[in-house]
Amino acid sequence: MSRTEVLLRDKNVLAGLIFLLIAGTYGYAAFRLPLGSTLRMGPGYFPLMLTGMLGLLGLLSVVNGFRTASPETGVSGFVWSRVALVCGAALFFALCLDGLGLPLAVFGTVLIAAMASQRFRLVEGLLLALAVAVASWVLFHVLLGLSFRMFGSWFG
Repeated sequence: MSRTEVLLRDKNVLAGLIFLLIAGTYGYAAFRLPLGSTLRMGPGYFPLMLTGMLGLLGLLSVVNGFRTASPETGVSGFVWSRVALVCGAALFFALCLDGLGLPLAVFGTVLIAAMASQRFRLVEGLLLALAVAVASWVLFHVLLGLSFRMFGSWFG
């Protein structure tokens, strides 16, 4: 395996490149907002600082990957079905929060995301989803007083 192939399969290099991609995308969007100054921050100031830190973390991860890359630290394959489940869980939450309400949307999101694990078991997944749904309801509605509905608009 060539050095380039080893680098392109290294976990640190791949994670760093993903961080850099995310930081560049969000940094571009944040830079288009008014920045303001340090004393009077505009809406783009804080997101730009966060994307700058994420970009620095990505750069450090890539540099570390270049230093330590070996065939043992590489990823062997990419399981697209797991990536699709995690992305689908986020999409489910975004599409169903208003219709199902917070607890049911969180329950479904956690259950879908848990299915991406190799060690997924239905009973444990259901218990985890229930615990996170209850905890999110208590945290956001009861403790913080945010106005999330128990049941969404699809329930009338």
